[in-house]
Amino acid sequence: MKNNGFLKAIIAAAALAALPAAAQDVVKIGQIEAQTGPLATYGWMGSQGAKLAVEEINKSGGFKVGAKTYKLELISPDTRANPQEALIQMKQLLEQDKVKYVFGPFLTNVFNGIEPYTTQNNGKFLLMGGATAIHAKLGTPNHEYLLRTWNWDAGEAGFGQLMVDYLKKQGAKKVAMLFQNDAFGKVAVDIYTPIFKKAGIDLQVELFEPGTKDFSAPLAKLAAGKPDYLFPGYVDAVLYDIVRQATETGMFKKFFTVRGSMGPALKNKDLIDDYIAYLPKYFEAAEKTEPRTKAFVADYKAFYKRDFPYDQAPLCSSSCYDHVYMLVAAMKKAGTVDDVAKVKQALITSKYKGVWNIRYDSTGEAVFDFDILHMKKGGTITSTHIEPK
Repeated sequence: MKNNGFLKAIIAAAALAALPAAAQDVVKIGQIEAQTGPLATYGWMGSQGAKLAVEEINKSGGFKVGAKTYKLELISPDTRANPQEALIQMKQLLEQDKVKYVFGPFLTNVFNGIEPYTTQNNGKFLLMGGATAIHAKLGTPNHEYLLRTWNWDAGEAGFGQLMVDYLKKQGAKKVAMLFQNDAFGKVAVDIYTPIFKKAGIDLQVELFEPGTKDFSAPLAKLAAGKPDYLFPGYVDAVLYDIVRQATETGMFKKFFTVRGSMGPALKNKDLIDDYIAYLPKYFEAAEKTEPRTKAFVADYKAFYKRDFPYDQAPLCSSSCYDHVYMLVAAMKKAGTVDDVAKVKQALITSKYKGVWNIRYDSTGEAVFDFDILHMKKGGTITSTHIEPK
């Protein structure tokens, strides 16, 4: 009997040793972004930054909540900006992988594609994305699962409002807006029309059809009104063509942008007079003065063994590197990794200082610092750092 009991104890101990680590030792986080395809600009850097943050946290030994130490597991499929693929991936994350925290999407079309399904799972997980369409859903019934990780354009702390304030200081009295005739283009017109009106700046609007390559007609129509600045497009693929055609024809030499990179300006630096752009962070300058940014750039280079992507890195301000650290800090503050309501409350009542200084407003929308870049003819750039109140 004694030997039989001893044998059972050995077998039980061996069985326990063979079991994988307990599920609660790992917190699974998902990410649903476009990593490849024509719209990968708004997802690739997010996947890069989140992966780096997870690696750093795990390599440091994980994080402690209560008496237990956890590590992170990142599950990051590539949506390719396809709403149907994203929906399948979202179901996989929630139903099979049992993920409770999902970063993304940045793209509105992807969010609109998954929103009916994610709303059915309200209260079961948190979705933290930068999509413009998320703004309208914040605070509405059955959308408690949402946080928006991107600054909104309008409002006292809105980056668009603060950008227009800067433009007014440059003496602008009339602006021509040339945007794509799509969902976001129309939303942008609705957002910026009252902002410019409030600033006392006359706004003339023209919309072009998706796929347009020759902008001579709408540019000529807008130029006839003799505006001070052209406010064009929202993705680099379009901005390059518009800025090139506008400067080569001499119709416009001053530009104002709230989306896209400095690439179009730099490529036409000898033809423009002014190029004012919103940038979540001007990494080229920030890494010289900000220790946290300098460390991020160095860590990125070491981890990926490649040059730092200065052009795309600013998009890490949404659902990316800082947000992984911010989520971990919120779980520590909430004292739980499972209660998503408590973790959300910890998130929206916290201020995080990382590569960006991030907080959430009362609706669950992020507010963070940013830079206004002003390039003059020849390529000289001045940067104005903005800390929204």
